[in-house]
Amino acid sequence: MKKHSYHFYYLLFFCFSLNSISVNAQKQKAKNAAEYESNIPKRYVRLMNILIMKSGISPTSAARLHGYVGLALYESINAGSPMYQSMNQQLNGLEKLPTTTKTLLWDVVADETMYCVSDSLFSYLYNTLADYNYIRKSLDTVQAKNKIYFKKQYKDLKLVEESAKFGRLMANYIYQYSKIDGGHRASMEETVARDYTHYESPSGSSWDDTKTKAGISVQPTWGKNRTFVKGIYAQTKPADPIPFSKDPNSVFYKQAMEVYEISRELTFEQRLIAEYWKDDATVTYTPAGHTIHILVNALEREKASLDKFAYAYAKTSISLNDALICCWETKYSTNCIRPITYIKEHIDKRFKPSFLTPAFPEYTSGHSTQWGASAEILSSIFGNEYAFTDQTDYLRDKLVPRQFKSFEEAAQEASLSRIYGGIHFRQACEVGLEQGKRVGRIVNKLNWMR
Repeated sequence: MKKHSYHFYYLLFFCFSLNSISVNAQKQKAKNAAEYESNIPKRYVRLMNILIMKSGISPTSAARLHGYVGLALYESINAGSPMYQSMNQQLNGLEKLPTTTKTLLWDVVADETMYCVSDSLFSYLYNTLADYNYIRKSLDTVQAKNKIYFKKQYKDLKLVEESAKFGRLMANYIYQYSKIDGGHRASMEETVARDYTHYESPSGSSWDDTKTKAGISVQPTWGKNRTFVKGIYAQTKPADPIPFSKDPNSVFYKQAMEVYEISRELTFEQRLIAEYWKDDATVTYTPAGHTIHILVNALEREKASLDKFAYAYAKTSISLNDALICCWETKYSTNCIRPITYIKEHIDKRFKPSFLTPAFPEYTSGHSTQWGASAEILSSIFGNEYAFTDQTDYLRDKLVPRQFKSFEEAAQEASLSRIYGGIHFRQACEVGLEQGKRVGRIVNKLNWMR
C-alpha cells in the first residue's frame, strides 16, 4: 500500500512539474514589447537615413518621413508595451487605429510595419528616381535578413504570419493617414511642381525669390501642412522679426553687419562648426536625419528595448516634423530677407557667405527650430546632462566627431553654425531655437505613459 502511494504521489508531482514547465514555456514565448531588443527598428531607421540621402529629399520631407515611420512603429507594438500608451485621439486626426488584444511576436510586427510603411512613403520616387532599385533592394535585404532570424527563432508559423499581418494593417493605416496631411506627393513630377516654384511675396515683404540663385522658393506651402499636434503653431508662434530698415543706425542694419563681420573673419573653429552642421540634402541625412542618427546611437549605447526605441523614435520624429512645419509657416508669413541679399545691396556687393543660401525666407532658422525641439525631447528621454559624441557616419571621413556635454549644447552649436555660415541673422537662430523648444515641450506633454 505504501509502495502504491509513493508511486501515486511521484506521478502527481511529475505531472505538476510538466504542467509548470509548459506554463513557463508559454510565458517565455509570450513576451511583451519591453522584452525584445531593438535591433530590427534600428536597422530600418539607419537605412531610412541612407535612402533620404541617396534620394536628395529635402529636410522638411525627411522629417515628415521619419515622423510617419516613427508613429507607425510606435503604434504597431504599443499593445505589447507595459509602459507606453497609444497616440490614438491625441494626435491631429488620428483615431480608430487598428488594435489587437493578442500577444503577438512584436519584433515581427515591427519588421513588417517598418518595411511596408517605408516602402509606401518612398514609393512616389519610384517612377523617375535612378536609385529605385537601390531603394527597393535595400529594404528587401533588411527584411530578408530579419526573416532568416525569425525562421530560426519561431516555430509557430501561424503566429508569425498573424504578427506580420497586424504590422501590414498598421502600416497601411498610417500611410493612408499621411496622404491627407498636405505633404504627400504622388510622384516626383508633383514634388517638383509643388515644392520648387516661384512664390509671390506679399507687398512690402523684404523677401523676393527672384533674387535667389535658383530663382524659386522651396516648399512655400509646407507651413500649411497638418501637424501631428493640433494647433501647435498657434501655441508656438514667435514674435515678428526685427523691422526691415536700410538705416545704418537701425537694429536690422546692425544685425546684418554682425553677419558680415563674422563672415569676413571666421576663425578655424567657427568654420569647422559651420561645416559640421551644414547637413545639405543629397550629401547628408539632412538636419532631421542627423538628429535621428544621434538618437539611434544613444539608444544603442543604452541597449534600449523595442518599446523604448519606438517611443523615443516616435516622440523625436513627431517633434521634428511639427517644428519644421511651424518654422515654414513662420518663414512664409514673415517673408524676411536673407543676409546675402541685404548685405550685397546695402553693405558690400562683393559679400559671399561660406555656404549657398537656401531658397526660402530667413526667419526663423530651420536648423535652430528643429534642434530646439530635439534638445527638449532628447533631454526628456536621456537627461539634461547626457554627454555624447556625435558619430554621424557621413561626417567621419572629413571631420573629427564632436563631443557635447548635453543635447542643449549641441542645439546651441547647431544654431550658431548658421550665423557662421553667413546664411542667417542672429534673430532667426535665437528665436528659432526658442520656437523649437516650445514645440518640444508640447510634444513632451502628450500622454505617452500608461
